Amino acid sequence: MKKFYLLILILTYSTLFSQKVLKLFNEQNFDEIIKLEKDSENLSGEELYYLGYAFFSKENDLKAVEYYDKALAKKFDNAILYFQKGYSQMFLKQYDPALDNINIAISKSPLAEFYVEKARIYTIKQDLSNEEKTYIEGLQNSKLKDDKWYLELIKNAGNFYYAQVKNFPKSEKIYFDGITAYPDEYILYEKLIKALNAQNKFTEANKIFDQMKGLYFEKKLPEDNMKFKNLVVDEFQWNNQWINVYKSFEKPQKTLESIYKVYLIDKTGEKIERKFNIEKTLQIEKTDAEFVICEESNEGHTTYPIGFKNDSFTLEDLRIQIKKILEKTKK
Repeated sequence: MKKFYLLILILTYSTLFSQKVLKLFNEQNFDEIIKLEKDSENLSGEELYYLGYAFFSKENDLKAVEYYDKALAKKFDNAILYFQKGYSQMFLKQYDPALDNINIAISKSPLAEFYVEKARIYTIKQDLSNEEKTYIEGLQNSKLKDDKWYLELIKNAGNFYYAQVKNFPKSEKIYFDGITAYPDEYILYEKLIKALNAQNKFTEANKIFDQMKGLYFEKKLPEDNMKFKNLVVDEFQWNNQWINVYKSFEKPQKTLESIYKVYLIDKTGEKIERKFNIEKTLQIEKTDAEFVICEESNEGHTTYPIGFKNDSFTLEDLRIQIKKILEKTKK
């Protein structure tokens, strides 16, 4: 009888201890979980996983992998565990083992988050072919297609085709499908506009921009769009530097108001090197230009002898003129 009560006591303690560990994990109290390392031999496979994750949260990936392996040894065979092990190995720059474990995680549960991080490893390895395959598989096979990670997968895949391999039609399709799935994620509209303009599909891009303009006047757009009253609609390169083009939601009514703002980004990709405004100007005659290209700098405000008769000029026209100015005023 005493043995029976002792067994009950041990089981009760074990249950309470497990509940404590789970409670600490749910509260993200990782410091307290790490203190349990001294008793790690008595932990279950799931509890060892929590301990590994606690070390991961403290950026100790070596310890994290150690306890993930101990969890596996105790038969805690879980997709998230394999993913987290691969994730820590990625930070340890053990890319091939990381891929092996993330692939096991995907085979058990094809979650979008797993594909996002798998693609990231291929980005680091500069393996464009396998990165593309990962995006294709992820968009097709992800188990959940209504969470933040699937949205992240869409954005990353669209950017891969847009920025990495310059396959603008594929980028366009991914963003279009993304808008269908996430109609209130306005960043996808912005990205779709850029993908269309990159193909010189200016009419189609303007239709999407007009949708965004309607949302702007309804005050539904993100804070930055509402504050600055514009949207990035194009980006192109000159002299191995990026140029970003923003279009105003409000048509200029007064002199010096801008319909476009154009920024030349420096070669580090971090700072604005030159800033141009396409401003409304004073028209003496009806045949005079309505808009001119001006530049803001520390030296003041420079107006170039380049104008547009009205606001019907295309982004291609604007690109040509901005590049001409940059070539003539190259520093």
